[in-house]
Amino acid sequence: MNVLIIYFSQTGNTEKIAEKIQSGIIESENNCEIAKIKNVNMDEIKNYDLIGIGTPTFFYREPKNVQSFIQKMQFLKGKHSFLFCTHGSQIGNTFYYMKEELNKKGFIIISLFDSYASSSIQFYPTPMQTTGHPDEIELREAEDFGRNICDLSMKIYSGDNTIIPEFKLISDTWWAQESNMLTLKILRKISPRFQINLDKCTKCLKCQENCPVNAINIESLPPEIQKEDCIFCWFCEKLCPEGAIEADWSLLRERAKINLLKYIEFLKEAEEEGKFRPYIDYKKIL
Repeated sequence: MNVLIIYFSQTGNTEKIAEKIQSGIIESENNCEIAKIKNVNMDEIKNYDLIGIGTPTFFYREPKNVQSFIQKMQFLKGKHSFLFCTHGSQIGNTFYYMKEELNKKGFIIISLFDSYASSSIQFYPTPMQTTGHPDEIELREAEDFGRNICDLSMKIYSGDNTIIPEFKLISDTWWAQESNMLTLKILRKISPRFQINLDKCTKCLKCQENCPVNAINIESLPPEIQKEDCIFCWFCEKLCPEGAIEADWSLLRERAKINLLKYIEFLKEAEEEGKFRPYIDYKKIL
């Protein structure tokens, strides 16, 4: 079986999971290629038997650039796909919305995998509640997932549809309501306006080259940032080696305190169920 894994990753956590899934697929004596979402040739997707798509969660669902990618995919009736994501406590409706869009393209979603992941959002304290993830256990589970995914696909291709996962849209929780509210229009209003300090900027182009939606042009006069396509991942500000991208996070820090308490409650519940292993004392970040 020929498999293609497509992923979006910024801090490297989703990439680690993608690579482990690829390793497991290869160990199962199947072919597997891996590609960053920005580098995928859309015309070549049809040449693979199984497509994996991986992403971090943004605001309890897949980020806008992943949404746009799926919407641009060609219709491939009956093609199998699996989904994976990394998150800081709550997957939200990530898999549901990805499934909905992929179904419109003819894809059948055959399996899912998720992992906790370290995060470094600017308006939350450091270290974060998921520091140390994905850990060795999660990476091993990702490899096991890859080792079994092709056999699972073959069973479904042979007619066993009972093992296809079911999906449910969750809409009656605080995080689901917040996710629906956080449109790009709203994010543009509440996000701090980034400013480029020209005295610090060396035009290394790191921010421009790593922007997932090409919403930065450092080489223009004056330099442009947070252009219309910006998805407010805020990665460029973290990435700048000179600290030349400046922002005031004070308002979002105040708003984030309540959510942080809720995230930790999610993690405590997951810990009691044996699904999460904390590597820091929660009290240190409250």
